[in-house]
Amino acid sequence: MRGVGSITAGSQPLYVIDGVIVNSGDLSRGTPTTDVLANINPSDIESVNILKDAAATALYGARAANGVIVITTKRGTSGKTKFTLGAQYGVTKRTNQNFDVLSSPQLVAYDRQLLANAGYSEAVLDAQRPLSLADTDFNWLDAGFRTGKTNNYELSAAGGNEKTRFFLSGGYFDQEGILINSDFKRYSGRINVDHFATDRLSFGVNLNLSYTDQLSASPGNQFNSPLLGGLSMVPFLTPVNPDTDELWVGSEPGFSRSFTRNNFVRNTPLNPRDYNNLRTLGNVNARYEILKDMLAFRAKFGLDYNNIGEFSYTDPTTPDGLASKGRALYISTDDYTLTSQLLLDFNRSFGDHNVSAIGGYEYQNNRYETINATGTGFADGYLKTLQSAAVPESISGFNTEYSFVSYLSQVSYDFDRKYYLTGSIRRDGSSRFGANNRWANFWSVGGSWVFSNEAFMDAAPWLSLGKIRGSYGTAGNASIGNFEALGLYSFAGAYNGTPGSTPSQLANPDLTWEENVSYNVGVDLGLIKNRVNFTAEWYNRDSEQLLLNAPISSTSGFTSISRNVGAVRNRGWEFVLNTVNFQGDFTWTTDFNISFNKNEVLALNNDQAITGTLQRTAVGSPINTFYLRDYAGADPETGAPRWRTEEGGFTSTYAQAPRFEMGSPNPDYFGGLTNNLSYKGVGLSFFFYFSQGGKIYDDTGRILDADGTYYGLNQYARTIEDRWEQPGDIAWRPQARYGGNRNASSASSRYLQDGSYVRLRNVTLSYTLPQSLLSNSAFSNVRIYAQGQNLWTKTNYEGFDPEMAVNGVEFFRYPVGRVATFGLEIGF
Repeated sequence: MRGVGSITAGSQPLYVIDGVIVNSGDLSRGTPTTDVLANINPSDIESVNILKDAAATALYGARAANGVIVITTKRGTSGKTKFTLGAQYGVTKRTNQNFDVLSSPQLVAYDRQLLANAGYSEAVLDAQRPLSLADTDFNWLDAGFRTGKTNNYELSAAGGNEKTRFFLSGGYFDQEGILINSDFKRYSGRINVDHFATDRLSFGVNLNLSYTDQLSASPGNQFNSPLLGGLSMVPFLTPVNPDTDELWVGSEPGFSRSFTRNNFVRNTPLNPRDYNNLRTLGNVNARYEILKDMLAFRAKFGLDYNNIGEFSYTDPTTPDGLASKGRALYISTDDYTLTSQLLLDFNRSFGDHNVSAIGGYEYQNNRYETINATGTGFADGYLKTLQSAAVPESISGFNTEYSFVSYLSQVSYDFDRKYYLTGSIRRDGSSRFGANNRWANFWSVGGSWVFSNEAFMDAAPWLSLGKIRGSYGTAGNASIGNFEALGLYSFAGAYNGTPGSTPSQLANPDLTWEENVSYNVGVDLGLIKNRVNFTAEWYNRDSEQLLLNAPISSTSGFTSISRNVGAVRNRGWEFVLNTVNFQGDFTWTTDFNISFNKNEVLALNNDQAITGTLQRTAVGSPINTFYLRDYAGADPETGAPRWRTEEGGFTSTYAQAPRFEMGSPNPDYFGGLTNNLSYKGVGLSFFFYFSQGGKIYDDTGRILDADGTYYGLNQYARTIEDRWEQPGDIAWRPQARYGGNRNASSASSRYLQDGSYVRLRNVTLSYTLPQSLLSNSAFSNVRIYAQGQNLWTKTNYEGFDPEMAVNGVEFFRYPVGRVATFGLEIGF
């Protein structure tokens, strides 16, 4: 939110569910998995609020530098118990973007040309790629992907009386992924209870229990990955060996082997990667009014516990497990987070003056424990447990812990519903920082003027709301390792069978928080009885004292140390427009938002750039700016690749080509457009999302559009387009030849593309039965609907999916699917 504000510390927002900070992100160690927030049933959520400005986030100061997402779950209301039953069925298919792979006739011709250009004789061509191979044209993409199915069933009950209110829910979610051997199941249950013991004392319980079981397809850097294989397997092979009618294992049957093969249709199911998580997330809370309607005490104690089991197995008959004769890995992880809050609330009105205040204490402790064991050597594919391993290869484990302590306060004042002022201050301490700087103060001030309530605005009845607001404040970022401030020793090795240790990290007792200094101004307008609402906001967010690994003299025995150096600025505009276009039997509303953000590094350690293979972070440029040799197409005379020089000329020697900054992965702007229409029970909504201007490095294309570097793999269909063939050709791609063409597929702007896209994210068509038909039935409401997700995408990006890039780089990432869902909701 509002740009990337940290280089090496975390940039994820803080998640708060029912007032308690919870874990987010990936807690796994050995399998590709999803965020632990996937354990929460979305149907249990009542509202989601996103806090971005300084005044709103400062109350959460300790870890609110990247914004706060506040989630409130559903609660019961007094009255007759209401039951809701929901059922969904859906299908998911892969999205088809601007790419395809070569067919057998195309690939045979292409491979023969590669060999011929490298000087091989016609006899070699006929032996390696005989023309008869073109007679078989198998679609491996269709074999790696499938039509996934989704089933979702939910039942909830809400009700209560003046004393006790409750919400109960249970759910089962089962989804097949669009890649073979990828599935996700979730079993979830929730109970929220609020009890009013007296007119002053109330207490409640919020509890969510869930279990997820996920089967993950192997990532794209492994042989049995259906994503890698679907794109790269040659189409003149089929999964079944024509000589034996059996699924073949690793080599190319029927002709000379030029590349280690993997029949993922056979091998992926034999190499499962399982991840399961039993999560207990809940809190108990109490409130007591010390002074009626003026002073109250609140207490809340929360637990977020994740018990994670991970198992992966590589079968001895598959290429990934051949050398080890099979390998099994099991990882057990327990992650505990305990939180407590003790707060005082004050509210008092004096005529037109209203004052409210909060003061209190927060504590959070997290402990992460994990152990794993690996064994190799398995007799067959049925004995997969560790005790069946011939060799106990390794065992390891560790635990880690951190704590936060906070003291907070906030005071809000308003006068006559016109003038509002808020101030907050909190003091936070974290075990992650050095002994000299564990504590930091964070604060904010904010104010607003509702000028539409002034007497002089009575002459403007068309203005329903007019507000000017602004805020200034600080927030902290502590998303680093738990012991980066300490001097550490490693006991990971041994000497001649005797335990021993070596220094592994220098201490920095002065290490402290990253600090975000933010300020913003905005205007909110409501026109024509709030049928048109408009918001415009400008913000500036400076991240200071960045947590970086700073280089030091190697005479110390180390090359770097964690320090607070550097600064980053994010500055931009946000606009929101909501309109009520029609009212009555036919209603139509439109919501539009757009955001512009500019990211700039202000300072680094000695202003020294941080440079990687594809990107660098340098003063005056955005974080992770692409830093590449500038590819300039094929030399018209020789067909060799060319790169631009600093003087504006060309060179065909890769090492002599300089690197240039080539753009940022961050979009210039992004936003969304939603329309909601309804007429007598029929509802239609559709949501477009767009992102414009960010760059993407197609690292997958570096393999699948490589001029013969990876002979034996299939290639993108576009690899035969705009290719140099003879002297005088003006072409983007150089001459293709066996073994590649002089670093043409090495890192350069050749694979850098515009990542802009517009996507029809969601369409929902529904019908709610009229109450006149339900009046004599047991049902209070019945709604049927059809929903589509990711139905259409407009992009010039030639890779798999522009939305899947991480920091602007896409490499065999699991793509989003096109989803069609049909559902029924019944209330009774």
